[in-house]
Amino acid sequence: MGAGRLAAWLGLAGVLLGSRVEAQSLTPGPPGPFVLDVRGVTSGIPASPGLYPDLGDNVVVPARGFGFDVGAHVYFFSLGPARLGIGANFIQVRGTATDANATFQTVAPQLSFNFGTSDGWSYLSVGAGTARVNAVASASSSSINAGGGARWFIKRHLAVGFDIRMHKIAADGDTMGRSTQVSASVGFSLK
Repeated sequence: MGAGRLAAWLGLAGVLLGSRVEAQSLTPGPPGPFVLDVRGVTSGIPASPGLYPDLGDNVVVPARGFGFDVGAHVYFFSLGPARLGIGANFIQVRGTATDANATFQTVAPQLSFNFGTSDGWSYLSVGAGTARVNAVASASSSSINAGGGARWFIKRHLAVGFDIRMHKIAADGDTMGRSTQVSASVGFSLK
């Protein structure tokens, strides 16, 4: 992420967090019952040759891309100190290099353990889904994801938050097409 983009995100977070916080409750409940996330994201783009079956070995694909992360999660019941939730995120990033433009997409269903209150909470999650990497040619892949993050409600239904997630991607039936990518996103949540 360039210094300008990072400064813009930090400035926006400072304005939002520095404003009068109206979301804090004297008797906050557990996380949920649902949340919708909309975030900007940066992520590595897999460079394994097996993920680009129609590209030559000398073609350089971009190493990193920028895009968006949208998700929805529902929280059902408490399990010890955690609130159990299920949901999914869709991430799409696009990167450019001299030889190719590439898009990385993943649908990441997740089971999450959420800690905190309805005023804000952190979470750990894990799931398995699908990933798609496109350049000149496309390749479908499987994806396992794990990550975590947090949300802070600055208004009753509006939060700022972040998510850091690792995606283990494997081209179907090809050991050369394995890759691990890390994505980091920051943005807003609604409940």
